[in-house]
Amino acid sequence: MGKIKMVRIDYRMVHGQIVAKWIKFRPVDRLILADDALVDDPFMGDIYRMAVPDKEVDIVKLQDTGSAIEQTDDTIMLIFKDVDSAYLAFEKGLELPELNVGALQAGPNRKSVVQGVALSVEEFEKLSKMKAAGIQVYVQPIPENAPVSLETIEKKLK
Repeated sequence: MGKIKMVRIDYRMVHGQIVAKWIKFRPVDRLILADDALVDDPFMGDIYRMAVPDKEVDIVKLQDTGSAIEQTDDTIMLIFKDVDSAYLAFEKGLELPELNVGALQAGPNRKSVVQGVALSVEEFEKLSKMKAAGIQVYVQPIPENAPVSLETIEKKLK
């Protein structure tokens, strides 16, 4: 069974910060991208795989995330595209040791809580439920920045 070394929410999935910073900060053998739409987009899948040529990159449906982790002996960075996807995996019983909220786009009913991360109240509530279940949830777009707690984020949403 694979060992999850990092779980991240990032709407961009794989990009320069993941490749140049996070993988060096938290070395892993494999990235698992859990996103139903991406499974059906071979072009984008190939782009993500080419972005990290020295690592294995698996693209799986949300419902298959647990089995993808079980089928490898590698160290893993698990990436979800949004809070809803991470929450759904959590609700289905996937054990997450932590959850790094790294990049979420601004939009309607969302507030910027740190640079590059905008949350809705509903997303914050889902993250809070995950934290209450024992998952270490924090906001940290890049490793050079200190993690920001949900308690600090809550003040910015009010």
